[in-house]
Amino acid sequence: MKKADYHIHSDFSPDSTLTMDQACERAISLGLEELCFTDHFEIAEDIRIDYTKYRQAVFRARERYGKQLSLKIGLEVGFDKNSQHQIQEYLEDKDFDFVIGSLHRAEGLDLFNGEFFRGKELKVAFSDYFKVIHESIPSFDFSVLGHITLIKRFFLLLKVNPSDIDWSYYDEGIQAILQDLIARGKGIELNLRNPLLDLDFRVLRFYKELGGEIITLGTDSHHTTSMHAMEEGFQALRKVGFRYYCVFDHLKPLFVSI
Repeated sequence: MKKADYHIHSDFSPDSTLTMDQACERAISLGLEELCFTDHFEIAEDIRIDYTKYRQAVFRARERYGKQLSLKIGLEVGFDKNSQHQIQEYLEDKDFDFVIGSLHRAEGLDLFNGEFFRGKELKVAFSDYFKVIHESIPSFDFSVLGHITLIKRFFLLLKVNPSDIDWSYYDEGIQAILQDLIARGKGIELNLRNPLLDLDFRVLRFYKELGGEIITLGTDSHHTTSMHAMEEGFQALRKVGFRYYCVFDHLKPLFVSI
């Protein structure tokens, strides 16, 4: 079975120190056969990618590791409704294989420092989170929605125990997101940066039941120690009933048997 990690950040992202060479060497040691670099593009944070340098770096890595590893050029773009035209203009003349659309800021507030959640009841905050994701989907064209379960990274910050949360409360919002993605021909990512929990399986089951087919796996790595063989992800897909996952070539999904 071909194993491909479709969420890797190199040192083209300001929050990563992982060089492309390090990522490739680690991937080969893990038995991976394909990597897609998905460095950050965040207009709200003034984080932009020099496409020419980025492409050249991937091509240099291909020259070194191409016999052992397939390398694709991707991007993780932060949803930003106020800058959707700028984002689309940037993307339209670039030859990317894959684009992740991700929510890192909501209502102008940073998710990671807790601004978005401050002063809100947890149910309201999480409901608003899913609502903002749904509203952001039309912002620009992308391949898959990144880490829909990003909120699980904030449990410690919010001082909550995930086992105490009734995830069924958010079913309507989650299903609305997935239905919209499917209708638009977009996929989802199973993000493997953190251990999977009930919410991840809930999303996968809904996506399968609603007829979703396009799904990628990614470790969302920013350093070599967080890269892994992703077996947990493949097991999760099989458990839910998926028999394929996707890799991409020039923005076209290719289905790989698991």
